[in-house]
Amino acid sequence: MPKAKSVSAPRTPGARPGPSEPSEASLPLALTAAEQDLLGRALRFLVNVQAAPFIARARREGYAANDHREGWRLFKLAAGEQRPLEHLFAEAASGGGVEGAERMQLLREVEVFENTWFPRTRAIIRRVVQRERRDGFEAAFFKHLEPQPLGSTVVMSVGTYLRRLEGLARNSDGDAKKVHKTLAARGLTEAKVQQVRDLLAKLEAGAGAQAQPPRVPAAELARAWREQREGIEGLRGWFNDWATTLRQVFPVNAQIQLGLTAVRRTAAAGVVIEEDVSLDEDEGADGEVTGAEPPVG
Repeated sequence: MPKAKSVSAPRTPGARPGPSEPSEASLPLALTAAEQDLLGRALRFLVNVQAAPFIARARREGYAANDHREGWRLFKLAAGEQRPLEHLFAEAASGGGVEGAERMQLLREVEVFENTWFPRTRAIIRRVVQRERRDGFEAAFFKHLEPQPLGSTVVMSVGTYLRRLEGLARNSDGDAKKVHKTLAARGLTEAKVQQVRDLLAKLEAGAGAQAQPPRVPAAELARAWREQREGIEGLRGWFNDWATTLRQVFPVNAQIQLGLTAVRRTAAAGVVIEEDVSLDEDEGADGEVTGAEPPVG
């Protein structure tokens, strides 16, 4: 029997800790090929394990009704079933005249700015502001200002940051002037700030070009995004747990029916290799997962 592979989270170089980020052009959540494969295999398992020959053996290995319910709960959360249609309308409308790959590129540039200058600003405040004032200064500057997931909320957070940066420039307070001067010396010049303003203007102008989207608070959209990401991570852990247990007791054909093992067809001579396919890696050019399944029974 082939060795089982666990399904780990995709790793993106340079990504900040926290929920995984979208990888392609839909917003705010684009599932990777591996995540879509996870959803497909989890659904196949949840449906097919209910057949009498399978559920009896799965029960002997400890698979109980509460485990089955938990699998369905995580699957629905990961698939976005809990998200109201108004969320999807709001997200679609937020793209406006700047769509697809162009909008994604603009958002990624804004996110790079956020990931670069938020932590740098915090560290500079901690160094140059007087010791007795630094905690309060930092709290005031970053009040309700935290890194956001890729999507419309990152536009809002960076816009707020730029307004507070302008406040530093206008402020007569000595510490504020020191922070602003240090940021400029590190590369956050007026020219750089203007570049980011231009990026935000393109995104905001695109949003305004379309019909008024449903009014869904940005915090609500961000919360739904996080919940769906948490559902994907939870489903990955649940599926890995039961796949590891049940591969040891089901023959290969049953594993394929249950989605516990995938079938990869090689390019050479049409040979079929039965093996577990890791869900955290996209298929390479030398293999293709077949879509055919034997009937359940």
